Amino acid sequence: MRASLTVLCCLITTACAARQDNPEAVRRGKELAITWCSECHRVAPDQPTGARPGHIMPPPMNAPSFMSVAARPDVDRRHLKAFASDLHLPMPIYHLTSEQQDDLITYILSLKER
Repeated sequence: MRASLTVLCCLITTACAARQDNPEAVRRGKELAITWCSECHRVAPDQPTGARPGHIMPPPMNAPSFMSVAARPDVDRRHLKAFASDLHLPMPIYHLTSEQQDDLITYILSLKER
């Protein structure tokens, strides 16, 4: 039983690491971030501000950058998944598929300094 549990933990860890290092998931997540999140958040190091053209939220909007979120020591895949399932006003509610959520989380975690 203990050996089975150890193997299961190794498989889960490997699957999570593979997902996080998946360049295609990172690319899709970045596209989602630019499309849906960049209006309020700075989503990439090369994005000058957190307000893209057409910004409709009332200023000042102090949404954290994705880089600062990724840098928090408590932020991991599980933390971001739980965050994504809660309501955070004034954040709009986006109905992302599970795969889109995973891609967005993968992108955010890719910004974590290693």
